Amino acid sequence: MSKWTYTTLGKISEIITGPFGSQLHQSDYVEQGIPIVMPQDIDNRKVNYVSIKYVSNEDATRLEKYKTAINDILYARRGNIEKHAFIRQKDNGVLCGTGCLRVRITTSEVEPEFISFFLNRLETGRWLVTHAVGTNMPNLNTDILSEVPIAYPLLEEQRKIVQALNSLDKKITLNNAINDNLEHQSLMVA
Repeated sequence: MSKWTYTTLGKISEIITGPFGSQLHQSDYVEQGIPIVMPQDIDNRKVNYVSIKYVSNEDATRLEKYKTAINDILYARRGNIEKHAFIRQKDNGVLCGTGCLRVRITTSEVEPEFISFFLNRLETGRWLVTHAVGTNMPNLNTDILSEVPIAYPLLEEQRKIVQALNSLDKKITLNNAINDNLEHQSLMVA
């Protein structure tokens, strides 16, 4: 096993806060346009598009600073702060919304998807909850997220780990789909 490097998320990434309320209003939402990811749209390493809001191309240009790129990571600033969305090809260009934080890996020493899997560990979730501020609802900010402990092996090993974990994710997704189909069929028979 190779030697691991220990650091913090802030040392390997740029972290910004999504637009504040004065930059984005409820009245800016449109029926079609550019998706804007809000905390409720962050699922388990995915963007959930079921109830996502949209802004016009004009507003998206105005909010260009908050545009995501492939391999970005989005966190909710409050509420369920343990989950994040890993931005893949299909999500490229969505906007980081109000109430979210965008993490962009800035070093070539790490595979961004490896960091996403690392951040998805129970230990990291517990760390976030323990260090969050707020008494009624946990809140994150750029300072807290910057201090999240990170560990990683050499790049080649990171890529092997990502490949194995993606393979497991695909099997889990397939099994869930089979279970949903079986449940649906049993309801139709009953």
